[in-house]
Amino acid sequence: MLKKWPVMIAATLFALSLSAAELMYHDVFLVDQIRDSLVAEGWDYRQEFPYFRKVQKTGSSPKSATFSPDGEYIYVTLLGLRGVAVQIYSTDPFEKVKTVYSRADDPTENWGFSEGVFNYSDGSFWFTRMTTSEYFIYHPERDSLERGRPTGGDWTKSLEFSPNGRQVAMSHWISKRVSVFDVENHRLLRNLRVSQIPRGVAWIGNDTLAVTLYGGENSTDCGIEVFDVRTGKRVETMLEYRSAMRDVRFDPLAKMLYYDDMRFAIVYKYDWIRRETVGKEEVDSHPNTIRLTPDGKYLFVSCRGPNNPKGYTLRSPRDGEVVVIETEPFTTLTSWQQGNQPTGLDISPDGRYLAATDFMDNRLHLYLIADPRSVKQADVLTEIMKKTGNVYEMGTRSLWWWW
Repeated sequence: MLKKWPVMIAATLFALSLSAAELMYHDVFLVDQIRDSLVAEGWDYRQEFPYFRKVQKTGSSPKSATFSPDGEYIYVTLLGLRGVAVQIYSTDPFEKVKTVYSRADDPTENWGFSEGVFNYSDGSFWFTRMTTSEYFIYHPERDSLERGRPTGGDWTKSLEFSPNGRQVAMSHWISKRVSVFDVENHRLLRNLRVSQIPRGVAWIGNDTLAVTLYGGENSTDCGIEVFDVRTGKRVETMLEYRSAMRDVRFDPLAKMLYYDDMRFAIVYKYDWIRRETVGKEEVDSHPNTIRLTPDGKYLFVSCRGPNNPKGYTLRSPRDGEVVVIETEPFTTLTSWQQGNQPTGLDISPDGRYLAATDFMDNRLHLYLIADPRSVKQADVLTEIMKKTGNVYEMGTRSLWWWW
């Protein structure tokens, strides 16, 4: 237990002059003053941001990591473990608490669980299986898994709910299209035909969808295609030379799109109102998943690292990095090496935690992060006092060619 919080808080609530790597802890805590208490709580300490981390082993090929709506659990989809779809970890204590098993009509196809996302309206977890092009729904409150439903596509990958929660979009790698379903009735509403291989998707409001184009090894210029899902028509195209776009996020407050190019290791910032690229930032090799902090101030990027010269299905020659970009200005704040092929990445809804997976090392990392500049100081203190014994408002989501 952290028994000296009131004294510690009073002693450390002042403005600090910190380096760029320490800005995520600015204005609330001095790291040195909380280090011993956190280490006693089981956190590993390092001298650079992120200062505090815990690590757990996972099943084979952890593909995505997704926080539950309350931030208390992390759901990890497994690409390479037959019969096991999802492993669930609690954040406090940090440990595996549940395994979701799956079935398939053909047992040889019972693997390849790609990505997942929560339906905030009812707390259910939706995830895809590439090998059978199905999506599944797990209900935590009753610990039940619905039978897989066909997506209508081929090799289903990403999925995202619209802001109002009434629609869900799913990208299909081989069939080169994106399906949009009615969430309540599971009815197909629209098939969006894209020009190249689709990968990540992001909603711009409830009627507009941005899709990243991966293209493949012999692709021409790729980029982003944006669709009006009501009509199925393409309303915007942002092409980049020979790019292989992977993931995309939209900031509804700043009206900015962020997306990453795996081929040239670049992250883009696109102004949706002005319809122009307003920022580019080079990152580590093969950027994968990107996630925004809740306040939109930071963009976290998982980078797989360079391909193995004997084939990209093998371990990378070095560990990949997680990169943190400050969105205004659009520059790298800090980065760190994590493990072999970091892929899955997510930020808890309250901004307290970062979760990240190592695809080749079969590991899940949990980091303590936060940015107090987006929270009133009084609210920070209230939350800390409510959670005595834990740390929440700290100072302050390739093995195969198709992924």
